[in-house]
Amino acid sequence: MSTIPIQKTLSKEELYTLIQNYQKNHDQKSKEMIILSNTKLVLSLMKRFYQKSNHYEDLFQVGIVGLIKAVDHFDTNYQLQFSTYAVPLIIGEMKRYLRDNTQVKISRPIKDLAYAILKEKEKYLNQYQREPTIQELSQNLNIEKQNIIEAMQSTQSIASFQDVVGNDNQNELSLSDIVSLDPETLKHYHDHLDLKNAFDCLNQREKKVIQERYYQGYSQCEIADELFVSQAQISRIEKKALEKLHKKLV
Repeated sequence: MSTIPIQKTLSKEELYTLIQNYQKNHDQKSKEMIILSNTKLVLSLMKRFYQKSNHYEDLFQVGIVGLIKAVDHFDTNYQLQFSTYAVPLIIGEMKRYLRDNTQVKISRPIKDLAYAILKEKEKYLNQYQREPTIQELSQNLNIEKQNIIEAMQSTQSIASFQDVVGNDNQNELSLSDIVSLDPETLKHYHDHLDLKNAFDCLNQREKKVIQERYYQGYSQCEIADELFVSQAQISRIEKKALEKLHKKLV
């Protein structure tokens, strides 16, 4: 892959200012700064699909398309992390590209339904700033849940753990599960938990979850994706680890 220019990471306030300026004034320089500052996000998401495609340049380009869609439609009034909103759109474009170029042949009706689901998810995300559940997709498209599931499973080879967790009715994600922790929350844990000594009571997986949640600000589903487990499992590991730390510190 050719060299890709990457700009320094912007603060939430800086990013919001640029987004508002672009959406209000169509300032292309603001748009360019937003895209360059989020190039690393696109590259990190590409890693999930490295084994699915050799067309890395194309995969990067469609990822940028998803990023641009996020810039166009992100609503700063919700006060969400931009990456939380952008990730599903970027992954959606990559999955669409891979689905259309896959060697595995899927029947036309199922392929059309999968595409309709993808479009409905994108529409719902733009309106509510979150992805719909299977139940909501079923109601909005007037299609049986089982048919929704089958169509989504038809692209399972390129599905991410984040998508599965986010659309599992038995494990619906709350906003806190998909939004990275804000700096003030991180500071609270840094200031009040002496984790350096208390970490001795945790096993390796518990240490990793706590470090990534409270030191690096990762969401539960981001950690779940990395460890190839469900968000619910990460939630249980985190809860158990915090209980251990609480007992140790008290």
